[in-house]
Amino acid sequence: MMMNRSYMLLHCRCWLVLLSLMLLRPCATAAVVDEKIHHFDSAPWKEQISIANEMLLEFHREGLTDELIQFSNKSHPDSVRMCVMYWAAEHYYAAQDYDEAVTLAEKALPLSRGADKANCMSLLSLAYFRQGSYEQAASYALKCYQLDKATGDPDLMSSSLNTLAGIYIGANRPQDAEQYILKGIEMARQANNPARTAVLLGMASETYHALQQDEKSLRYAQDAYDIEEKLGHADRAAVRLTQQASALIGLERYAQAEENLRRAMPVLRASTDRHSLALALNKLGKALLAQKRAKEAIPFYHEAAAILRSMGDLGNEMHACRGLYEAYWDINRDSAKVALDRFDYLKDSLYSHASAESLARFNAEFGNDLLQEQNELQRERTRRIVVISLLGVVAVAAVLWWLLRRRYKMREAALQAIIDGLKKSKDQSSGIEGAEKEMADASEAPVQDDFLVRLVDAVARRKEISVEELASEMCITRGQLNRRVKALTGVTTQQYVARIRLEHGRSLLHDTPLAVAEVAYRCGFDDAATFSRAFRRAFGQSPTAYRATVQKKAESVL
Repeated sequence: MMMNRSYMLLHCRCWLVLLSLMLLRPCATAAVVDEKIHHFDSAPWKEQISIANEMLLEFHREGLTDELIQFSNKSHPDSVRMCVMYWAAEHYYAAQDYDEAVTLAEKALPLSRGADKANCMSLLSLAYFRQGSYEQAASYALKCYQLDKATGDPDLMSSSLNTLAGIYIGANRPQDAEQYILKGIEMARQANNPARTAVLLGMASETYHALQQDEKSLRYAQDAYDIEEKLGHADRAAVRLTQQASALIGLERYAQAEENLRRAMPVLRASTDRHSLALALNKLGKALLAQKRAKEAIPFYHEAAAILRSMGDLGNEMHACRGLYEAYWDINRDSAKVALDRFDYLKDSLYSHASAESLARFNAEFGNDLLQEQNELQRERTRRIVVISLLGVVAVAAVLWWLLRRRYKMREAALQAIIDGLKKSKDQSSGIEGAEKEMADASEAPVQDDFLVRLVDAVARRKEISVEELASEMCITRGQLNRRVKALTGVTTQQYVARIRLEHGRSLLHDTPLAVAEVAYRCGFDDAATFSRAFRRAFGQSPTAYRATVQKKAESVL
C-alpha cells in the first residue's frame, strides 16, 4: 500500500529548510517508537503487520498522516516496510532527531517508487541539511527536483526549489540560492498555493538578507507575513516577524527588530517549534548587542546555543557562539575564549572544501537545466515568430494583390470610360467638322480593341508625350501610328491625343474630388485656364459646371 503524495505536501515538503516552518506536533514517546522499530525488523510477517498498523495509528494520532494507513496480510512486504520506515523517519524529523530520521529514510528509499521516492529524497535532503551535511543535502534535493520536474506539478517543483535554496543559504552561498527561490516563487504562484508562496517569500527574505539587500528582504518578509495573517497561521506569522527582524537588523533599525522578536517569542515558545525559537533567540541577542546591551544578550545566546546543539544544527550554533564571544568580550574574557574555541571548532568541521566543490557542481547542473529550459522556450518563441511572420507575409501579399487587382480594374474601367467617351462624343475641336462622319463610323469599332486600349493607357499615364514617343511606346513607326489612328478614329494622332486628355479630365472630374487645377496638371495641360477653354470647346460647358451637373444628378438619384 503506497502512501499518498499529498501527505508530504502538507507535512514534510512545505517546511522551509532554513528557518522553515516545522509544525511540530506532540510525538509518541521516543522509547516506545524505538522499541517498536527495533522489534519490527526481527518480527515474523504477521507480527510485522500488527506492529506496522500500531505505529501508523500512533503517527496518525500525532497528525503526521492525514488519513489512517492500515495494512493486511495481503499487502506486499516491501510496501509495508517502506511505509513504516518512511513515516517513522518523519516522526523522528518532527522530533528533531535528525540522525535517526536519516537512518530510517535511507532504509525506506530503496523500497520506494515514483512520488514516494521523491518524498524520501526530500526528507533526506532536509535531515542532512539540519546535520550540516550540505553535500548530501544538495545531492538529494537536486534528485528530488528532477523527479518533481518530470511530473510537471508546479507545487511540487516549488517545494524542491525551496529546499535547494535553503541548502545554499545554509552553506553561505546566497548568490546561488537566489535563482532557486525566485523560480520557486514563480512555481508556487502558478500552482495558486498561498501557504507555500508565503514560505517561499520568507525564504526570499532570508536570501536577500544574506545578500545584504535588506530593503528587498524586508518587503518579501512583510508580504509573507501578510499572507500568513490572512490565512490565520499565528505560528508561521511569528516566524515571518523574525525574518523581518533580520532585515531590520541589517538596516540598523535595532529597536524595531527587538520589538518584532519580542512579539514573536511567546508564540514560538507555545508552538514547540524549538528550531525557529532558537533562531529568534540568536537574532534577539544580536539586536541587543547592537544596542550595546551585551549583558542582556548573553542569556538569549546561551539558550539558542543549547537548543541548536541538541538538534545538531552546527551552522546556527556557530552563530550563537560568535554572539557569545562578542557579548562576553568586555565582561568576562575567559568565557569569551571558550565561546571562540567552540566557534572555531564548528567552523572547521562544518564546511569542507570538498563540500564547496560538490555544491558548485550541483548548482552548475541546475543552472544547465534552467539554461536548457530557457533555450527550449526561446526556440518555441522563435517558431511562433516565424509562423506569425509567415502568416503576416501571406496576409500582406494578399492585401497587396487585392489592392493591385482593384487598382488594375479601376484603371481598366477608367480607360474604358475614356474610350467610350471618345467614341460617343463628336469632335468639335480645331476645325474638324469634316471628320464628323468618320468619327461616327469609328464608334462602331469593337470597344475592347487592344490597340486603342494601349494607346489610351500610354497617353493617360504621361503628362507629356510626343507622337514619336507614342509610336515608340506602341512599338511601331510614326507613319504606321498615324495611319492606324486615322483609320480607327478618323482624326489625326495629335487630335486623338488631345481628345484622350480631355476625356481623362472628364473622368477625373466625375470620379474624384480633385481641384480643377490638379485635374488639368494630371491631364498634361500647362494651367487650369487652358484646360477649361479646351474642355468647354469639347463638351459645351466649363469643368466646374460639368462637375456641378454630375453632383446634381447624383443627388436626384438619392
